[in-house]
Amino acid sequence: MGMAILGATGQLGHRTVEAILARGTAAEQVVAAVRTPSSAADLLARDVEVRAADYDDPDSLKEAFTGCERVLLIPTSAPPSLRVRQYDNAIAAATAAGVRHLVHYGFVPTTVESPFQITPFLLYAESALRMSGLAWTVLRNGVFMDPIVDWVPTIVKMKTIPFPTGNGRCAYITRDDIARAAAVVMTTSGHEETVYNLTGPKALTTAQLCGAVAKATGKPVKPRPASGLDYVEACRSSGVSTEATQVRLSMYRTIREGHLDVVSKDFNTLTGQPAEGFTTYLARRLEEF
Repeated sequence: MGMAILGATGQLGHRTVEAILARGTAAEQVVAAVRTPSSAADLLARDVEVRAADYDDPDSLKEAFTGCERVLLIPTSAPPSLRVRQYDNAIAAATAAGVRHLVHYGFVPTTVESPFQITPFLLYAESALRMSGLAWTVLRNGVFMDPIVDWVPTIVKMKTIPFPTGNGRCAYITRDDIARAAAVVMTTSGHEETVYNLTGPKALTTAQLCGAVAKATGKPVKPRPASGLDYVEACRSSGVSTEATQVRLSMYRTIREGHLDVVSKDFNTLTGQPAEGFTTYLARRLEEF
């Protein structure tokens, strides 16, 4: 039986499909479950089966999951209350379709103390999986470092990184590494009823991020105290929506209060190698600019 990746055309979902194929999994065993199948033409060209699936359409989910032993659930960007309903739909559809094992992309600080705006959904999702009667695995992802490096040209112009994180630390990780870890879970056994924390190899302050960018670019990028208003203004000038800005602000508060000062060896355990560090990733990506 095969596996389905829900949200397979998203930035993380597409990487996960690629990582699964890179492990030698036959394309015919992989289902790309996506809301708009026409957006998955590149996967279809590689013989990956593409099926229509919408979290808000339970019948489409059941059809997409039919014949699949494992399903990876990647949350949407909907508000938490809507995500709860979407996960109810997905779990019910998986049960009806005969799925054996659900895998969920979550977030490292899934605790009631976390001020992250999406935490109520994350707590519900993990509880719902545990109560589903199906085998489950939770991949609690760290904060992506990719968007920081994408932002480097703007950071250089601002001469700082305006994250309101204070002295808080975070072990940033790349989407590629998260995808590689998920590919292991989706293609090997022994991960049932397990929570993995996927983090980078070192927890960094925003001041350390500034130092790394300055060294890599040769530009004067210096840390300075940043408020929420500083970050809101930077997002506004970069065209980031108000809703996304507020979610990010809650994430930076989560960092500032120490909830993301977590360095886990789970990535090493799953893949047999360390996760890529910020400095190495930054140097590799700078060749694109």
